[in-house]
Amino acid sequence: MRQGADIAPANVAVTRRLFLGAAAALASFAPCAALAAHGASPLKVVETIIIDAPPEKVWSVVSDFAHADWLPGVARVEASGDDVPDQARRRLILADDGVIDELLTKRDAERMMLGVHREGDDVKRLPATNYTALITLRPSVDGKTEVEWKARFYRGHPTNDPPPELNDDVAIATVTALQRAYLAALKAKVEQR
Repeated sequence: MRQGADIAPANVAVTRRLFLGAAAALASFAPCAALAAHGASPLKVVETIIIDAPPEKVWSVVSDFAHADWLPGVARVEASGDDVPDQARRRLILADDGVIDELLTKRDAERMMLGVHREGDDVKRLPATNYTALITLRPSVDGKTEVEWKARFYRGHPTNDPPPELNDDVAIATVTALQRAYLAALKAKVEQR
């Protein structure tokens, strides 16, 4: 009986050391595992342009959610929802027969802000996912308007090892080019009126 009593404390000590060693190993591994499992991080692109028109005139174009046929490549727009945020939707029918569905997420006439979320992702057309934009108008010098087009999105591939055509750099470059084209089209539309 005495012999078993002597062995039990030794076994407890060994078990405790093994447990503590395993816990320490897991703790050192956990941050690496968390980083590896994290996946894509949110990205942001902010582009601005000065339009030679007062903010009210620019807002009349930007805020007309149902008539965004001034956007590059858009042949026509189908809209529903009476311009109410989180209800109004538009379908941009593109000249190449592509389709982009968007939801109005914000409309603030006083602050001249319009939010849009792209529903559904087509990474062949735009190598980014969960694209959301906020367009903000601000008065500028000499009665002009500064338009800021800010987008948040993720790269086109969600895991840690994206193919080269769907990585962060490609997503940022493509969204930057898209927003510059949108702003240039808005400037042309407003200034020709």
